[in-house]
Amino acid sequence: MKKLLPLFLLPLFLSCVIQERVERATLIAHAGGAIDSCIYTNSREALELAANNGYRFIELDFQFTSDSVLVAAHSWRDFNVMTDSAHLGDATPTYRDFMSRRIYGRYTPLSAREINDFFESNDSLFLVTDKVSAPEVLGTYFPNLKERMVVEAFSYQHYTRLLDEGYYLVMYSCMASDLHATLLKNLLFNRLFSGKRIEWMSLHSSALDTPFFKFLNKVRKFKFALFTIDDYQDIPSEYSNRATMIYTNHIHP
Repeated sequence: MKKLLPLFLLPLFLSCVIQERVERATLIAHAGGAIDSCIYTNSREALELAANNGYRFIELDFQFTSDSVLVAAHSWRDFNVMTDSAHLGDATPTYRDFMSRRIYGRYTPLSAREINDFFESNDSLFLVTDKVSAPEVLGTYFPNLKERMVVEAFSYQHYTRLLDEGYYLVMYSCMASDLHATLLKNLLFNRLFSGKRIEWMSLHSSALDTPFFKFLNKVRKFKFALFTIDDYQDIPSEYSNRATMIYTNHIHP
């Protein structure tokens, strides 16, 4: 006769199951990775530390400067705060101004060209992108990284073009402007909708409890890249086996 697990031990058991699944997931160093107690820096020092700490997948946020150069920053408001320029609000700096600043007084901003050089010199690493998904932009700035890029697509047009052009893995963003319409069409795939099937989604963990995504979970088993997870309990147990990639600040490989 099988012995049943005492009810008071059930939460601990579920926690261990979720932790085991998360540990099997691919970890993505979020926004370049944490450095000291700082997150979202997208800095050279954070990028180098993430690689040294064993992360193979490193995410960076991309923005254009006022003179149209691609650089790494979560948002201009965040960057201005981090560089002692909060009075500028969300004003966009020039490339020269961007590169001359220091994040929290000690970390070095990164241009897309420097990021490309870093990943080309470290061929075991994968670049995960955020904020920019236009294939022509990514192809211009990262011409040799296509097979080592995970791209978060912000429109279905970008999603299909990236797949057609052979990018390693393309995730459909939960923040895409056409998200709901495209996902509902995908539920009718092979019936009324002839577009490319969505297999992967990037998704904030809090969205898993919304009615829309609960409905999707019942009818279609998407795979998720969840952000930003720093505690195993942030992943509901029913989703943990499909959270095959997670963005994290503090969970180490």
